[in-house]
Amino acid sequence: MRRLYYILFILLTCYNCMSQIVISNNSPYNNIVYLVDSLLLGNGVVASNHSFQGDYMQIGFFNSINTSINFDSGLVFGTGDINLLDPNFSGTVIEPPNNITDPDLLNVANSVPPLIGQTFTVSSINDVAIIEFDFIPYSDSLFFRYVFGSSEYFAWENTEYNDVFGFFLSGPGITGPFSSPSYHPNGSINLAIVPNSNPPLPITVSSVNSVTPINSQYFVDNQGSQNIIEYITGRTTEFDAFYPVIPGQSYHMRLAIADGSDN
Repeated sequence: MRRLYYILFILLTCYNCMSQIVISNNSPYNNIVYLVDSLLLGNGVVASNHSFQGDYMQIGFFNSINTSINFDSGLVFGTGDINLLDPNFSGTVIEPPNNITDPDLLNVANSVPPLIGQTFTVSSINDVAIIEFDFIPYSDSLFFRYVFGSSEYFAWENTEYNDVFGFFLSGPGITGPFSSPSYHPNGSINLAIVPNSNPPLPITVSSVNSVTPINSQYFVDNQGSQNIIEYITGRTTEFDAFYPVIPGQSYHMRLAIADGSDN
C-alpha cells in the first residue's frame, strides 16, 4: 500500500469558509533554511545549523486559507511527495529513496500499543524525513501548532502500519530518553503527544482515530465531501506543542516522521 502523511506547522490564524489546501515545493519552498526561518519560526527566535535528511519532494509550503484548518500557512513535510496533498496536482510522483533512519521514531511507534491496550509491533520505519536546527529563544516559552494526517485511517488502525511523528526537543534543563546532539548530553523529549494524556501518548494513527475509537474528539474525517486535503483519509485537529525555555539559551529541535512497517 502507498501512504503519505503530513505535518503542518503554524503561522497565522484562519477564516472559516470551505476551500482546499494549496501545496508548493518550488524554490524557495524547497530550501530548508527558508522553510524554518520564514515559515516555522516566529519573531524572537534565531536559528542555526539547519539540516534536512530525506528527499526534497518531502518538504514544502502549504496555504490553507479558507479551509477548516485553523491557521493560514506554514511548513508541510511527509513520507512521500507532498504535492499529492494538493487536490489540483496532476503531475507524476515517485517514491522517495527510503535511505534515512531514526531509531527514536521506531521506539516512539512501539511505545503506543501498550499505552492503548494493544499488542501489535511496528517492525520498521520507512520513508523518513528529518528536519533539525538549533535555536535561541528570546521569550520564556516554545509554542508550535501542527496537524498530523495519514492515508492509513479507516483501514490500518491498531496494526503494524502505525505511521509516526516525533517532535524532539533538547537543551538546558531537559532530560529525556531520546537522542540529542553531543552538546546537549541529557537526551531529548518528544512534544508530539495527545493533549492531556497521562502517561504521554505519542501522536500516531492508532492513538487518535474514530475507528477504535480513541481520542476521537481530536480526529477529523477527510473523506468524500469533507476532503480539503487530497490523498489522506483523516487528520487530527490542530494540536499545540508547548514547552518552557530559558531566554538566550541554545536548544535543538528535531522533527521526524516515518511510515510504520512498510514503505
